[in-house]
Amino acid sequence: MKESQRIFASGAFRGNARVILLAVVAVLTVLTFIVVRQLGPAKMVARQQASLIDGIERRNPARIQRLVAEHYGDRWGFSRDDLVETMVDAGSQFLALSVVMEGTSLLIDGKHATINAKLVVGGKPVGPAGMEVTRRINQLNAPFVFVWEKQSFLPSSWRLVRMDNVDLPDELYGYEPGDIRRAMQGE
Repeated sequence: MKESQRIFASGAFRGNARVILLAVVAVLTVLTFIVVRQLGPAKMVARQQASLIDGIERRNPARIQRLVAEHYGDRWGFSRDDLVETMVDAGSQFLALSVVMEGTSLLIDGKHATINAKLVVGGKPVGPAGMEVTRRINQLNAPFVFVWEKQSFLPSSWRLVRMDNVDLPDELYGYEPGDIRRAMQGE
């Protein structure tokens, strides 16, 4: 009989196998707990919100569009594409753009989540439109309301379905999404 067969046959290995098995089960339990906590609705909505803000700061239409639901709607009648165009339009008036959320609160009700946060815009505006965006947003007293909806069973399927701020005017004084871009291009 070989040496390795004698150790196993004598039972010395069986005691170690139990310890190893218990250690593996404990590690898997801890990892499962960590993964479940990281994929919880509150964490996922907060990540999606942070990604949206980052997309706005970077003026990244693909990222913004990925986070906005196809059936997005707001009181101005903007669709998903209109919202993306508007955010990129306003962001185009900055060399550097910073958007900070203050006083954030999160409420989750099943497949819907609402984030209330005051936005503070900063950066280096390149002209009067950028300075006006900064001034208007920073003077708002009411928080922005972001309504997210879970689109499927996947933890990362939260999408923005509505955004509003009661202090913003109902009338946009003739602004249409893309007006700033078109003006900059001489159209």
